[in-house]
Parts: sequence; C-alpha cells; structure tokens
Amino acid sequence: MELDLTQQFLTENDCYQAGRTIKPQGVMVHSTGVAQPDPMVFVHRWNMPDVAKCVHAFVGREQIVQTLPWTMRGWHAGTGTSSRSANNTHISFECCEPAGHTYQGGEMVGYDVEANQPYFDDLYQNAVQLTAMLCQEFGLDPLEPGVVICHAEGYSMGVASNHGDVLQWWPKHGVTMDQFRQDVSSAMDETGKDEEDDMTQERFNQLMDGYLAQRAGLQPGDWSAPARKWAEEQGIISGDGDGSFRYRSFTTREETAQMLYQLSQSKE
Repeated sequence: MELDLTQQFLTENDCYQAGRTIKPQGVMVHSTGVAQPDPMVFVHRWNMPDVAKCVHAFVGREQIVQTLPWTMRGWHAGTGTSSRSANNTHISFECCEPAGHTYQGGEMVGYDVEANQPYFDDLYQNAVQLTAMLCQEFGLDPLEPGVVICHAEGYSMGVASNHGDVLQWWPKHGVTMDQFRQDVSSAMDETGKDEEDDMTQERFNQLMDGYLAQRAGLQPGDWSAPARKWAEEQGIISGDGDGSFRYRSFTTREETAQMLYQLSQSKE
C-alpha cells in the first residue's frame, strides 16, 4: 500500500501557536478512543483555540493527515509518574478507530473484530509505513527500548498519563507493540533497499521540497522577536505572496540580494 500523506496543519490550535520545538527521539502511537474513522473530522474539531491536545498526525484507513511539523512539540502524552513527558521527545499520531462501537471504563464495547479486520489491516500498514518513514528521517532505531511506544507503554515508563491505547484495541487483532516495532524495522529495511535502487533526481527534489516545506512551517523563537519586528517595519523583510515570512527556512542568494537592496533603500 502506497502511503497517502497530506498536510493540514492545526494552525489555530494553541499548541501550534506556542511554536515550541523538539529533537525527536521516538514515536508514540495513540488511538482516538472514539468510533470515528475519518481523520478530517478530528482535524476540523482540533483546529481551533482552547483545545488542550494536539498530535502530529491522524492515521486513517486510506490516508494520513499531518497536523504539526514533525519537529514541533505536541500535546499528546501528558505528564507521567516520573514528572517527565514524551511531549518533549516523541512525535505522535492518532490511529482513527472504525465506526460501530462504544467505550465503557476504557474498554471497547460492541467491537466486531472479524468485520473490522480489513479496516485494521489497512490502518495498521499505514501506521507501520508512517513510523518507518519517521524513524528513517530522524535516524531512530524502532527496536531500541523507548523509541517506538504506545501511550499505554509511555504510562508504564513514567512519561505519559494513564491511558490504555493502543493496547485496548490492537491485541484484539493479534498485534502486539513488539510485533509493530518489528514490522517497522522490516519496512525500513525494505524502503532502504527501494530507495537505493529507485533514487532519482525527481525523487530527491520531492524529498527536498517536503523538507523545505516543513522548515517554512516552523514558528520563529521569541528571542528574535525584536529583530524581526525591526526588519519588518523597515521593509527589509516583507514575506512572500501568501504573507508567510518563513523565518525558519533557508535564504537564497536572490532573497539575500533583495533584503540588502531594501536595507540600502531604507537608509536613503
């Protein structure tokens, strides 16, 4: 199954507005805890202020929607018994659950394992492929302890609040987190072989465009606020046609020449 990954950043969410970043050290897997298979439902519900949660992506059966830059600090794990939080270390994604069940005391009620097996198989493969991609991008080994974990494991490790996902769901389909980590590792091996064989200039350009788009979406730090305010007021930095200043992206020689020219004009 080819990975269908789109971006729909939750720019109105308070977490995105906070603009804090992390150096990813792992991936934490969640499930939504509600019978709703459409990732876009959550995107619309969470893309607003005063929503005290935010993950990096929602994984559905047919698509994955990235909702934060991978290096932005999410609000997904809470604080664990050690007073530490995987928010500071782990990229996170929510697995969307199929329709037709409810919850009681953290347990799925009315969940039809046989009927939902095709849905789970497709979603699981998306989760494997996404995690493999992230581990490759950030140089992570999914088989190392504490790197690829679910929310329930995070609680056991003392770095997440007391939630049971995804262990309330995946074992119903005979899948453990150990199996998931092994499947991620295998997917990385296969992808590495494919990329060695299939890397072309066009593929490289696509990867670079994706990286630059992520950089452009990052928020600037508070420490640069006075300098940014001055540069904008002087007309030295005016942003692109969409009003984005792309402060965390790279500057071309063309853009450098334009800024120097605008600086010289402001002194006349």
